[in-house]
Amino acid sequence: MAKKTPQEPNYFVMTCEGLYPAAAVRKVTKVPGGPWFDGQPLKIRVPEPVVFAVDPDYPGELKPFYKGSVPLMRDDLVKALTEAGVDNLQLFPAVVQDKKKKKEHTNFKVFNVIGVISAANMGDSTVMGTSGATKIDVDFDSLVLDESKIGGALLFRLAESVSAIVVHKRIKEHIEASKIPGMTFYGPGEWSG
Repeated sequence: MAKKTPQEPNYFVMTCEGLYPAAAVRKVTKVPGGPWFDGQPLKIRVPEPVVFAVDPDYPGELKPFYKGSVPLMRDDLVKALTEAGVDNLQLFPAVVQDKKKKKEHTNFKVFNVIGVISAANMGDSTVMGTSGATKIDVDFDSLVLDESKIGGALLFRLAESVSAIVVHKRIKEHIEASKIPGMTFYGPGEWSG
């Protein structure tokens, strides 16, 4: 019997963990509570620009991607995503102020991902704790996706853990070719969160 070769994954969880030291930022502008993580178009009025500040206790290089309560993305990453075919982002102007360096970075957007897909393979994934949650906020120790449930989407939030943004291999490869620093992609069994 021939040994089965593992299939190369088509989907990865996208994060930004490869910069050190990376600057921490905090939101300054009050933004109305909104469904930033439910995959639906925002119906709230988003102030323009949304202002963030570099935390002086955690200086470093600004990351191209922050996953906070109001997610933030640098323009070069937005450009790479759109060039690769991503068309399901709502984007709003943002400014990152660095008072210590007396700089304002206007090359950022806050963003909303439109689209949530239930694609976790719960049988092959490892879940932390015993909360019993199966949607929105599952704590994965090791996430494995069921690609048959994705239907060719290029970028989406994972329904079982909406903090996870999943991208197609084509998007990953384009971001890597664009040489955007710090971007990290986790394959089957590699992401925990």
